[in-house]
Amino acid sequence: MALRIDLVFSYWMFFWYILYAFKLTKYSPKFIIGIGIIENLIMLLLMFYYRTKSQTIIYFIIINFFIKVLPFYMMINETIKISDIYATIILFIIYSLWVYLNGETVIEYHNKIFESLIHNKNETPFMSLIKYLQKYFKTYNI
Repeated sequence: MALRIDLVFSYWMFFWYILYAFKLTKYSPKFIIGIGIIENLIMLLLMFYYRTKSQTIIYFIIINFFIKVLPFYMMINETIKISDIYATIILFIIYSLWVYLNGETVIEYHNKIFESLIHNKNETPFMSLIKYLQKYFKTYNI
C-alpha cells in the first residue's frame, strides 16, 4: 500500500519551493529544506546500517536530490530570515493538523516512511510510482 503524498512533509516542502520559485510567496523554504537534507542524511546512514537494498538507496538519493538538494542549491546565496523560520513553523503546524485530521500523527507517519525505506517496501509516493512504472514496462516489454 502506497503512502499518501499529502501526508509526507517532504512534498509540502517541495511544493513550497515551487511557490517560492514562481514568486507566489515571499517566504523562503531554504531553512526547512536544509533541515530536511540533514534528516535525509541521517536516514541514508540508517539505510546503510539496516542493509537496505542498493536499488532503494539509489531511488532515495535521486528523489531527494530533485526535491531537496537541487532546490536548496538554487537558494544557496539567500539569507534565511526570521520570517522564513516563522513561516516554517506555521507550515509545520498546518501540516501536523492535516495529518491529525487524517487519522495519523506526525511521528506515526514518519515511522511508516522509515519502515518503508529501511525494509525495501518502497511505499513512499515517488518510490511507489517508480515501482509501478517498472512493473508496467516489464509487463508490456517496453
